[in-house]
Amino acid sequence: MGKSTVKWLLLLLMITLLPVFSASGKTLKFAVVAKFQGVFFDQSGDGCREAAAALPEVECIYLAPKKGDVRIQDKMIEQLINDGIDGIAVAVTESGFLARNSMQKAIQSGTPVVTYDSDFDAPTRDKYKNLRRAYIGTNNFELGRAFGEQLKKLRPNGGKLIIQTGRPDSPNLNLRVMGIRSALSGKTYLTPPGEILKNDNGWSEVRLPIPNYDKIKRAVKQMESILKAHPNQADSFIAVGGWAQNDEYQYRRMIDPFKQKLAEKEMVVIISDASEGQLAMLRDHLAHGNVGQKPYEMGRLAISTLLKIVRKQPYEKMIYTPLSYCTPDNYAVCTH
Repeated sequence: MGKSTVKWLLLLLMITLLPVFSASGKTLKFAVVAKFQGVFFDQSGDGCREAAAALPEVECIYLAPKKGDVRIQDKMIEQLINDGIDGIAVAVTESGFLARNSMQKAIQSGTPVVTYDSDFDAPTRDKYKNLRRAYIGTNNFELGRAFGEQLKKLRPNGGKLIIQTGRPDSPNLNLRVMGIRSALSGKTYLTPPGEILKNDNGWSEVRLPIPNYDKIKRAVKQMESILKAHPNQADSFIAVGGWAQNDEYQYRRMIDPFKQKLAEKEMVVIISDASEGQLAMLRDHLAHGNVGQKPYEMGRLAISTLLKIVRKQPYEKMIYTPLSYCTPDNYAVCTH
């Protein structure tokens, strides 16, 4: 990394963190640090802010790198600790990097940390003790199974699958991939992300999961290339995150030429999450299914859990938020 890049990152952090400690008069400041800016994580920020607004002594600070970058996320966490934050909820981008760096500073300073949406992976938790006090969010393996079960209903005789993921080392996404493979193959895997499907119960993966590194434009282009391909290459597509649909305009523009292909189920499309925009696209039959999570609830519960930890009150160490199973038939009510 060049000197100019380092200077740019430091400037970005200074600009981002300037308003962190405002003269609000509140005595406890908790931060929710997302993986990147986007519809899903912004909802966790909404939950954080609304929970804090109901508590006279608590302030919420929501931070998200513009794009998924563990180094920027790590610097954000380090700066928060330097400035005396009272507790942090983090959606883990890369387990090992955060554990070796900002999490060590959190441990040394006694700053309580909880994870949400994405937890530290099991090997990292074994290697580095006391990384976090609690995990709040989706059971990611079960989310993966939900994708697989939706796909089996739509294509009961099996097929050729392509999975789209974010970072290949993202712990929560690897659990989702393992859940898909388990649901389709009927096998039990010991280590995420499981094994690539090779004619397991009629299911094969055309290739290893395609990583988009949490870049929305790349996710849209990858999906377009898959839809353009000859049907013999793949007839099923699962995105274990909502990346391509995070930009509704680009998604609609990209998928418009392939509406007939989706209508005739030449390609079955299942995508994670169920924001308002995603449900509108589901209504318009621009996907076959979405499995919704509860990011707002994750942000809200992060604040209440950190408050309990600081007050030395009992708290749950594993909080799983529910899923919503959305189709073109129930899109209007599936998240209620």
